[in-house]
Amino acid sequence: MWNTLKRRDFSIFTFSQTISQFGDKLDYIALIGIIGIFPASRTPILLSQLMIFMTLPIILFGPIAGVLVDRWHKKKVLVVCDALRMVCALLIPALFAVTSNMYPVYAVVFFMFLLTLFFNSARGAIIPNLISKKEILPANSVLNFVGRGATFLGMLAGGLIVDWPLWYRIIGMPGWAVAFILDAITFGTSAVLLYVMKVTLPEPPQLEEHLRARSFLRLLVDGLVRVWNELRHAVQMIFRERNLGFAMSTILLMIIAGTVIYVLVIPTVQQDMAWGTRGVGVLAAIGAIGLLGGAYLVGVFGHHFNLKNIILVCFIVIGGALFSFPYLKHFWQFGITVFIAGLAVSPVFIGQDTLIHRYADEFIRGRMFSLRDWLLSCLMASGALFVGFVAALITKHLVFIIFSILLIGLAISGWFAFARGQGTAVSSDNA
Repeated sequence: MWNTLKRRDFSIFTFSQTISQFGDKLDYIALIGIIGIFPASRTPILLSQLMIFMTLPIILFGPIAGVLVDRWHKKKVLVVCDALRMVCALLIPALFAVTSNMYPVYAVVFFMFLLTLFFNSARGAIIPNLISKKEILPANSVLNFVGRGATFLGMLAGGLIVDWPLWYRIIGMPGWAVAFILDAITFGTSAVLLYVMKVTLPEPPQLEEHLRARSFLRLLVDGLVRVWNELRHAVQMIFRERNLGFAMSTILLMIIAGTVIYVLVIPTVQQDMAWGTRGVGVLAAIGAIGLLGGAYLVGVFGHHFNLKNIILVCFIVIGGALFSFPYLKHFWQFGITVFIAGLAVSPVFIGQDTLIHRYADEFIRGRMFSLRDWLLSCLMASGALFVGFVAALITKHLVFIIFSILLIGLAISGWFAFARGQGTAVSSDNA
């Protein structure tokens, strides 16, 4: 697994992503720190508004971002996005210092997460250009492992930085402002590393010339038609290529698991078990350790098994963990269950990424990753509403059982539909 880091340019890419993802979490914690300045009565609405401005870019522009990334030079997209995110991170504390108002900050947050959308699409699409085809699975495992670690450290360090009371004495600035400055440094460092990284990217196919536009409206309509046609081509590829279809269809299983965790598991720990937010945080840390372990295991041993089988077995394990939740009584039982679930989650994301990398054409990968993220964002919101509605009608205990059985049943059905008969030996997925 770690042998992939012997490739100079992939190791530079991995280090840049670690720094960048660490900065992402610093940014999020710093934004929460700003909101903490306001009265407690305004905090819920401000947090809700923050979430809207963070998710709105991907909902509005998710599929379009993938189309554009597939047309552009992906390395340049990465460098420019990180450089502009550095500017945004510096702009947020300056704007708030001048206005003492969250809405100018929200405007920058919207633009910042729009840049993140383009960055993530290019990031996912460029990985196969940095390594050989047989190294894609271990490379994705390495990126997932260090990404989870950077996320955990970013959240932990962000809280310490924002809450440290001595910043005013030392430099006369609040902790959240310091966090944004450090965030800007991480984005700037990542941009420099990506700039020096060498990668060979084939030239995208030349688009047909536009008909001469007689008006701005004609130009706009012509551009929208072309974007729609390229999106339609990506969707057709999903239906034609069995492995891409499998990767995208597992999004439904991710939605079921994710919404149950968000709507039911967190309140169970926080309120029903009376462990509060601290209990949620400790269990989240245990789950993060499981995520790291899962990434390591699939990177070392994943090439021995069929990727689709690994993903489906992991969903069965996650479903079993959710089924057991209503019957757990002690904190150590919750800890073990969350750790096991964490072990099973990482291989799902790694497997999805690897299938897309191996079976999506060079000039369609950006669309695949942006479509996946767009579907996740849109369906997660609607799924959470649906699970919440069901939970209001019947007991939480029964909801856990229903959705965990649904998750396990769909995973087993997926095995018959996609993976049956391929065996557990090394397959073309792992070649």
